[in-house]
Amino acid sequence: MITPRTPERDAEGGFTLVEMLIAVLLGLIVMGVIAGLFASAARTQTSVRTSTQAADLGQLIARSVSQGANNATALSVLTDSVTGAEMLRARVYSMSPTNDPTQGLASGVSCQAWYYSPATGGAIYVKTVTPAAAIPMPTGVPDNSWILIGNGLGVKVGASPSSAIFATPSGTRVDLKFDVTNGTNSPVHIETTTHIPNTTTVSAPCF
Repeated sequence: MITPRTPERDAEGGFTLVEMLIAVLLGLIVMGVIAGLFASAARTQTSVRTSTQAADLGQLIARSVSQGANNATALSVLTDSVTGAEMLRARVYSMSPTNDPTQGLASGVSCQAWYYSPATGGAIYVKTVTPAAAIPMPTGVPDNSWILIGNGLGVKVGASPSSAIFATPSGTRVDLKFDVTNGTNSPVHIETTTHIPNTTTVSAPCF
């Protein structure tokens, strides 16, 4: 009895249609996995970069206020209960012996202020006036005499509506407390206290 043989596929005949479809599907799956890995890596990199930028901005603002407070002889805070805006005012002076108002030497005295505006995206600005002259609190967007330090600031998440970014308890120190937005991640919290080395009464020309 003769058993019929199934003809073998010629090795040089190429792939069948089914095999080609399977190969294409496998290729698409592999490409999808690789694309997903790249997308995940990109999201992680963006998240880290955003967190770093938020922390850097917070430190920049804290350093600006701290440097001003270290050279200050008097401080006060103005607030706008309607808009939520705040302004920290300081009378500052050069640390040289000839510019020491605590010794009656008032040359070199300047007025400095930091203005926080929720209405402009949680922005904070700084302004210095020399010779010393009172700095009024802006209404709305500050003019070009103010320097923008950064935006995206706000009071601590979960804090009461009455919480403030600037505080000057007894006029002897500056308490700074705020959050910096961080994309879709949790905000970066900044909280510092700077004590004033030499305090005098709040008076003209800065107040």
